[in-house]
Amino acid sequence: MLIKVKTSTHFPKISTARMVLIVAAVFGAYFVAGGVLNAIRAHQLRQEEARLQADIGDLEGRYERLLALKDYLNSDEYIEAVAREQLGLVRKGETGFVAISTLPSPAPEPGDDLHSLWWEVLIR
Repeated sequence: MLIKVKTSTHFPKISTARMVLIVAAVFGAYFVAGGVLNAIRAHQLRQEEARLQADIGDLEGRYERLLALKDYLNSDEYIEAVAREQLGLVRKGETGFVAISTLPSPAPEPGDDLHSLWWEVLIR
């Protein structure tokens, strides 16, 4: 014997007014969520802009120090100092001498920062 089971696919009736209200509520929730997400993103972008502006200020300061160092390295004062100290040159009429130390040069102590660039030490 076969028993027939009737499945009901009957949905409750929803009035047109309720349907309009539901659709309006869904659209409203969508736009509110979109507005909140846009406000959060705008805040994040303002923070990123402030950080980038600070970075720009730091880089401009470093650029100015490097320009000053470049000008100093191209100056007659620096060139003469290098010629005297590192190359041992003297001007006409001057007597040059070389002082030789009998003491060994000191070794760097542990923890000394040996990795910094020489021009960064000058422009700090």
